[in-house]
Amino acid sequence: MATNSLKFTTHEGVSKIVPLDTIRLIRPMTDDDKERAKDSLKEKRGIDIDPARVSVRIEFGDKTSKLAQETLDAIREQGVPLVNLGSERFVPAANITGAEEFSKDDAERLKGEDYTLNQTFRSKVETRAGTILSSATPVQIMDRRAKAMEEGGASAKKQSPRAANSNRRPMAKPA
Repeated sequence: MATNSLKFTTHEGVSKIVPLDTIRLIRPMTDDDKERAKDSLKEKRGIDIDPARVSVRIEFGDKTSKLAQETLDAIREQGVPLVNLGSERFVPAANITGAEEFSKDDAERLKGEDYTLNQTFRSKVETRAGTILSSATPVQIMDRRAKAMEEGGASAKKQSPRAANSNRRPMAKPA
C-alpha cells in the first residue's frame, strides 16, 4: 500500500515522519560516505555518530539532509515506491512530476554557472521537491516510475477511474 509520508530513525535514534513530497533524494551510504559524514559532523557540530547506525542520507527540497538508519528495502516496506535515477540516487516515485531531455545547451549553461558535471546526464527530472539531473533517459525515468508505482501498491483499483481507463481505445461512434 502506497503512503504519502516516510517514517525514519535519525542517527541519534529520534523517530521522524516527513511528507514524501518534501524529499528530493535518498542515497544509500557507502562506508566512505559514513566516515565522511562522521568526520564532518564531528568537525562542524561536535556530534559523534556511530557509522554502523546509518544506512541512507535523505535530502529534502530545501537542500538540508538527515542521516537515517533505515535501508532502502525498509523504506520500500513502508509502501514508498522508489525510482533509481542512476548513481545510486533514489526518489519517491510519487514525487516525480515529469522528465525531459537534458540537452548540450543545458550542460553548457550550467558550466557557465561554475557547475562541474562529472557524469553524463540524459534528463532533467521534475519532482515536487525540485529538479534533479539523471543519467537515465526521460522514457526510462517514466517507465521506472510506472513500474515502482505498480509494485508499490498503486494498483488499478486505487487509480482514479479516469487513469484506469486511459489505456482503453475510444469507442467508435455508430455510423
